[in-house]
Amino acid sequence: MARRLQVLPEVLPAPTVTSPDTARPDVRGRTLAHMQRLLATTAAVVPLASCTRSDMQGTQTVTIPMSSASATTQDTSQGSLLPPPTATAVATAIPTATADMGYAVVDPMPAPARCLGLANASKANATFKRDATGLFLEVTLTLPTGSAWAGATFTPGSQPSPWSGQLLSSQVSHLTATARVRPTAGVTSLGISFSISCTAGPGSLSITASFPNSPTDTTKVTLQKNDY
Repeated sequence: MARRLQVLPEVLPAPTVTSPDTARPDVRGRTLAHMQRLLATTAAVVPLASCTRSDMQGTQTVTIPMSSASATTQDTSQGSLLPPPTATAVATAIPTATADMGYAVVDPMPAPARCLGLANASKANATFKRDATGLFLEVTLTLPTGSAWAGATFTPGSQPSPWSGQLLSSQVSHLTATARVRPTAGVTSLGISFSISCTAGPGSLSITASFPNSPTDTTKVTLQKNDY
C-alpha cells in the first residue's frame, strides 16, 4: 500500500527588534571604532619592539682584531675603523730646456760652384787597363787653356778622392791630372773628385764613369763631368 506524502507548513524564526544605531551606525560611530582599533594595535606593538631592541643590544658584540699601533691611530685621529689616508701622487710639471724655435733647412742646397763651366770646358778620357792584380780604370782630365779660363789649375800636391773604388796611384800637375782606380766588385760606376782653383776661388771637379757589369779591357766607358 503506497504512502502518501504531505507538505509540512513553513516555520520562520521569530523576528527581533534592532535599534537604528546598531543596524546602521552613523559616521561618528564608525570613526571612533576605527580609532580605538588603531590605539589597541599601537599599544601592542611598542612594547614588543622595545623588548626586542634591548635584547639585541645586550647580546650581540662585534670584535675586529688589529694591531695596537693602528688601533691607537684610528681611535685618536680618525675616529673610525677606516685606515688613515695615504699621500697620493701629484703631477708636477717639469720645465724643459729652452730650444731654438727658429727655422732650419733640413736638406740645404749646396753652394753654387765657383768655377762653374770649367768641367764642360775640360777634356776627360777613361780606359780599362790590367795589372798583375786585376782590372783598373785610368782616368785622365785636362783643363782648358783659353783666356776665359786663365788661372784655372789643379791644386798642386792634392790627391784625387775616389768612391766605389780604390785609388791605386795618381799624378797631378797644373793642367793635367791622372788617377788609376780599381773598381769595387759588382759596381757599374765609380767616381773621382779633383781639387781645382780658378779666379773665383777654390772648388772641385768630379768625373763619374759608368760601364757594364763585369767590364773587360775593351769595355767602353761613359763619362760625366760636374763642377762643385
